[in-house]
Amino acid sequence: MIYRFYLRNGIYLIVFLFAMGKMYAQPVRYSAANAHAHNDYEHNVPFVQAFHLGFGSIEADVILENDSLYVGHQQSDILTKPLFFERDYIVPLYRELQQSQDASRSVILLIDLKTEALATLTKVISIIEKYPLLTKSSGVQFVITGNQPPPSAFDQYPGFIYFDGNISNPGHLRHLKRIALFSDNFRNYSKWKGKGNIRSKEKRVLGNVIDKVHAMGKRIRFWGCPDNPHVWSVFMKMGVDYINTDHIGQLADFFKSHQVSAAESADDAVALTVTNASVNASK
Repeated sequence: MIYRFYLRNGIYLIVFLFAMGKMYAQPVRYSAANAHAHNDYEHNVPFVQAFHLGFGSIEADVILENDSLYVGHQQSDILTKPLFFERDYIVPLYRELQQSQDASRSVILLIDLKTEALATLTKVISIIEKYPLLTKSSGVQFVITGNQPPPSAFDQYPGFIYFDGNISNPGHLRHLKRIALFSDNFRNYSKWKGKGNIRSKEKRVLGNVIDKVHAMGKRIRFWGCPDNPHVWSVFMKMGVDYINTDHIGQLADFFKSHQVSAAESADDAVALTVTNASVNASK
């Protein structure tokens, strides 16, 4: 009777320690789904290149000019490299969803309004509404940043439209249901150049911001930050949800190598936990 009780509890101990090992030894798994393609329109093949790399967030700056919605950072981009929001972003996204076999795939299209908010957003919506597959998809979030309408007007817009949050804007905090994520200027918190270590005080402040956003159940991205593998590693350790980059190919490769090393270390840690539990249970 005593032996049965001991054996049963020994088995429970192994299972419990195995579960705890999975919970605490398993590192956070980052992938290209945690990558944000900053100023995506500057890449060789806008949208498609980043999407095929698996990026979870892709940025398009839009300019309304003579009822046409262009993609570019400033007016001169319309002449030097004319891109169109519908042709170069919405149509490719629509085609990808039509052909997709991956129901788990999700993407944010971060739409940065460079011209007057209300007219530009109205044009954005009128284009997206031509593609019901996009408006009804749970795998796509259209997130408005840049020149936004006031937070008090957020609920006037269709349900498929979300907004980029500003942690310092009380109006955004009052309308969290319409906030998809929070984006913040890294330079508001740190002067770090991306080499060596972040100053402990700056890192603590950044950590507080990250924790505050996560406590609200939201994700965070920093812009205006250095952009290299060392920075990506630091941000991952700090729990930044979307890593901002202009180097989409390099970041995708970085995440692939990180996934391999993370998986190997997690398997080793769990195996060690189970082995130790088995030894203890047999004593």
